[in-house]
Amino acid sequence: MKQERRLPGVLRITPTALDAYGWCPRRYLLAHVLGVPESDAGAWSDQGRMVHDLLRYVHDNGTCHDDAFVDDAIVAHGGDEAVRTMVARHSQRCPRVHDEAHHETSRARYHHQPAPMFLASARIDAIWIHDGLLDVRDYKTGGRSIGDLRDDVRAQVQAWVLAPAALARGLRLRLRYEFLSPEIDDDPDPWEPDADDLAGVTERLRSIAETIRRSEFTGVGEIEACRPCPFRSICPDSAAPGEPSWPALTINPT
Repeated sequence: MKQERRLPGVLRITPTALDAYGWCPRRYLLAHVLGVPESDAGAWSDQGRMVHDLLRYVHDNGTCHDDAFVDDAIVAHGGDEAVRTMVARHSQRCPRVHDEAHHETSRARYHHQPAPMFLASARIDAIWIHDGLLDVRDYKTGGRSIGDLRDDVRAQVQAWVLAPAALARGLRLRLRYEFLSPEIDDDPDPWEPDADDLAGVTERLRSIAETIRRSEFTGVGEIEACRPCPFRSICPDSAAPGEPSWPALTINPT
């Protein structure tokens, strides 16, 4: 059976999926095509999930600029000082005045021609509408710092998916990553893609989809890529093998 028959007729791509493919094609295959459960601890911690959930709760029920309200919310969510620090770092970046806001929302966009076809989707942490902007925010509670957003494939997917919404409302699209962990001092500069940028992104995503279609999905076999991989214990190409952490399967004979 040819490798490409594992893939659906319309390839589905997300910022996380393309980031995984850039790290290692086998990681992409296991996680985003075959849906294999992670054999090793994943990179996104419970703390990261808590911060995302907490910020959504705070914005849905009040404002992150209300210190007393935020403190009560952190206590109710079981947050610690590290969580408190991340929320405080966000509040310094959060618009105080806006016309409209959306939190934890998903958007999708379909590409048909030229081939290959693909459906791009992205889960957006926050969208603020203010000062003629569709101001898109992505909260980062860990991970690595990055350079120019226009060169980051995750940002490109987000921008491409949201561009029609900005255009329909006559707004400028601005994408910003908020690194909330104090381990990373500065955010990358916000990116306001213009028509030429978006045309280039369309071609890059189409080219990546074409590359994935032709992929053999072999592992990279490099220690720096394999050590944090959530499939390192089951990948035959792993340079950092170990024992899977899957829970033991218990079969009841009755």
